[in-house]
Amino acid sequence: MRMPRIFLFCSLAALSGAAVAAPGLDLSGVSSDVGACADFDRHVNAKWQASTTMPAHRARIGSFDDLRDESRRVVQLALDEASKAPEQLDTPGKRLAAEYYASGMDLPAIEKRGLAPLAPLLSQIDALNDRAQLPALLALLARHRIAAPLGVSVQPDAKDKRRYIFVLNQSGLGLPDRDDYFRDDARTLELRQAYDTYRLRIAQLTGSDAAAAGAPVVAFETELARASMTRIARRDPNAVYNLHTIESLSKLAPGFDWAAYFAALGVAPSADFNVASPKFAQQVARAAVEAPLPVWQEYLRQHVLDAAAPALPAAYVDAHFDYRSRAIRGLQALPPRAEQVIVRITGNFGSEPLSEGLGQLYVARAFSPEAKERAVSMVEDIKAAMRARIQKLDWMSAPTKTRAIGKLDRMVLKIGYPDRWKTYDGLHVTRDDYAGNWLRANAWEFEQRLADLGKPVDRARWFTSAQLVNAFAGSLNEIVFPAAILQPPFFNAHADDAVNFGGIGAVIGHEITHHFDDRGRQFNEVGNLADWWTAEDTARYKERAARVAQQYSGYAPLPGQTINGEQTLGENISDLGGVNIAYDGLQRALARKPAPSISGYTPEQRFFLSYATIWRSKMRTEALIDQLRTGNHSPARYRVLGPLANVPAFAKAFKCASDAPMLRAESERISIW
Repeated sequence: MRMPRIFLFCSLAALSGAAVAAPGLDLSGVSSDVGACADFDRHVNAKWQASTTMPAHRARIGSFDDLRDESRRVVQLALDEASKAPEQLDTPGKRLAAEYYASGMDLPAIEKRGLAPLAPLLSQIDALNDRAQLPALLALLARHRIAAPLGVSVQPDAKDKRRYIFVLNQSGLGLPDRDDYFRDDARTLELRQAYDTYRLRIAQLTGSDAAAAGAPVVAFETELARASMTRIARRDPNAVYNLHTIESLSKLAPGFDWAAYFAALGVAPSADFNVASPKFAQQVARAAVEAPLPVWQEYLRQHVLDAAAPALPAAYVDAHFDYRSRAIRGLQALPPRAEQVIVRITGNFGSEPLSEGLGQLYVARAFSPEAKERAVSMVEDIKAAMRARIQKLDWMSAPTKTRAIGKLDRMVLKIGYPDRWKTYDGLHVTRDDYAGNWLRANAWEFEQRLADLGKPVDRARWFTSAQLVNAFAGSLNEIVFPAAILQPPFFNAHADDAVNFGGIGAVIGHEITHHFDDRGRQFNEVGNLADWWTAEDTARYKERAARVAQQYSGYAPLPGQTINGEQTLGENISDLGGVNIAYDGLQRALARKPAPSISGYTPEQRFFLSYATIWRSKMRTEALIDQLRTGNHSPARYRVLGPLANVPAFAKAFKCASDAPMLRAESERISIW
């Protein structure tokens, strides 16, 4: 789901003082002015949207965001206490996270240190006077997880999940999307101007040549963008799988000493690796020969400072915020400092080096074993519902059904947090060096992942952390639910099955369906990229998927701004499949334990009310435009309207007429899973 952990003993509605009509279900936003069959999102959420004010430091607010705030609150309380006496904490992860947090809160120390922590990188950039130095310099940045211009990682091999493989990827663009270098609409021109201003501010702060930070760097990045794959092209897993050796890559992309680069990274010369974007690698090699060294220097300096800015003195934090948050997403003020630091330690997907340390602090305070037990039971009902739906499919042949059910049966469930915590051997963190801690943690993490090469894949390892409000369909045919999403309004220990199946149940169904969406369906029962479909079934699937893309491309959240149905296809298919199989899972639960109407709503109605409530959201225009241009998810409103327009159970629950505005015509309704 990628939007997206903590156990609350009251609902978010109760936290905000809202009236709750049924346990775990906040109906305070329901409006009688808009009928359920006319516009279900507005029926459930319009009153809340009208009465809710956007805080200056937020680009979006809603159910996910409320829960993220609560997760951060729990973590901050733990950190504020732990950072006073970290030596008393019982695990290395907790101690290091507490020290890291303390360094991020020590603003005088950050100002005093200035750019000194970056000196090992910046001095190497300043000393660049020979093209032969480029491979080692780019490798130095990559070892600190600064992707300029090459992104590197170690991942399970997409076609052989028994082994880890090194991956070389495209990266290093300063604008939000590669297309922003070529579009000429008003919004793109605003972003380019904001990026120009940002680069100039960074150059002025560091005393760099402002002229060099301007047009030459833009031209350099434009050529990188021209060679970059589009977001839609990158959704094809076969297109981003291209095995090479150093010898073959050197022939494909001559002009750059790839052998020296991989040697400086520490990758064995005999190993094969994946070049996810071959044309991008060719452009980097071309730039290594043609781009003036001063342009390389300024480009690299800018990207190091951009990556490090949130850990640097206030002038850099402000410049970074004005571009990355204000210009791109519309925020009007910086979040509180503690939140900035926690977000920095956690990362977008809970995969930063010390994020797991925060997860340990979170779990100790906020996760209930009862939540895990009930979630496991729900997963079993929802998987059984998916199995039954596969068996009944009228468009899929028997051989493919057998493989699909085999994949479902082998799907691994990870809930809460890992069985083994990281020990962080060799990582050094100090209380007075925030940017230095960031660099050391990055270098430590790179070494940890590099050590995976040549070893069997660890299928028990978690790639995210417990305090993250999100859920994932992992590449090893697994579904992952961090502790913090097993909280109200997604999951409530005091709520009935209908509310929980409509909340976390739909999320579970979504993640299961991801393994059968337009990308996920191409991976087999052990997670290998392999064609296990008959040609006829593939054609029938693609026809249905194209109809999903067409439906969503018809939605215009803003005048002249439509959803990109191809770019969001996997998430939209998973939303549709998720709500269907979660509803069927509820029916299995109700067959064992029937439930009455509560507050005038049947269990089926409460299911859909709960589903709409989790997508309750309000968003700044700038952030909405950014999501439409760069995001994999449809805006929250269309995660209600899009799926339910195709779900007969919704129409039946609310007794909608066949021509109700909420519904697609019966002949146009889409069902894949």
